[in-house]
Amino acid sequence: MTHKVCVFMFPGQGSQSVGMGKSLFENFPDLASIYEEASDALGYDMKKLCFEDPEHQLGLTEFTQPALLATSVAASFTLEKHFEIHAKTVAGHSLGEYSALVNADALKFSQALQAVRFRGQAMQRAVPVGVGAMAAYIGSQVENVANLCREISSAQKGSVEIVNYNSTQQLVLSGHKEAVELACAKITAEKWGRAIPLKVSAPFHSSLMIPAAEEMAAHLESVNLTALQIPLFANSDAQKYENTKYTKSLLTQQIASAVLWTQSLHNIKKDLGEEISWIEVGSGAVLQGLVKKTLDGAQTFGSSDLESIQKIRES
Repeated sequence: MTHKVCVFMFPGQGSQSVGMGKSLFENFPDLASIYEEASDALGYDMKKLCFEDPEHQLGLTEFTQPALLATSVAASFTLEKHFEIHAKTVAGHSLGEYSALVNADALKFSQALQAVRFRGQAMQRAVPVGVGAMAAYIGSQVENVANLCREISSAQKGSVEIVNYNSTQQLVLSGHKEAVELACAKITAEKWGRAIPLKVSAPFHSSLMIPAAEEMAAHLESVNLTALQIPLFANSDAQKYENTKYTKSLLTQQIASAVLWTQSLHNIKKDLGEEISWIEVGSGAVLQGLVKKTLDGAQTFGSSDLESIQKIRES
């Protein structure tokens, strides 16, 4: 019998939806303490934000990030405490790296909540609305797209960069609005694949986010990061970190650098060398889709409701 190990993957912005976490909460009332801690740390009702979003705040970055973190922490609590499903390794996509750090007992939940709220505010402050943009690229001409971004940026038409390596067939571009639009037009004209503008409020993970990274570095000075209890693969370099090797500089760095998700998945698979159950911990199924597109035959699971978690147990 092949030995299976679990990898917990924590989603980032874009995975939020009204009602997230409600199904688990209705089945496991002890999750109330997680939502209460989040509400106390941030000064608003986290349960109401996630389950009902009466003031339509869930799409605003400074609310989105803490809400996704709280949902992921509630899901990981359910997996571990109620089903005894534990991760061998963790990774988080962008914001999800904070959720991964909480799960690895390296960052206190309350401090993580305050940090990601500040992160959302700093990212929004970094670039005035309308100056930046993002677009998804679907296709196989990765090298051509990378060269195109360099050409446009060096021609001083504004900067455009690859900021997410989501799968072998999916990239995300980010930067100045005009430069991103120029790249999209060229991709379409050259028939390299599809270029899809994204509805976002800022050019996340691009070099335009450097002011936000600097603000974040100052905020993190008061945050206490302790030793990882399980290995974590970081966004900015796709490398494995253990014990005290992970530093706060990685959290600062990831704000204005690319998310190396594809590279992380390959490195995790190589490192573990066993049959892996890839579990998306929290809201949505975005990361499950990226794993399936990147790793042939990969077995993925969600954890957003009781039925999804029971499938993990059955496997």
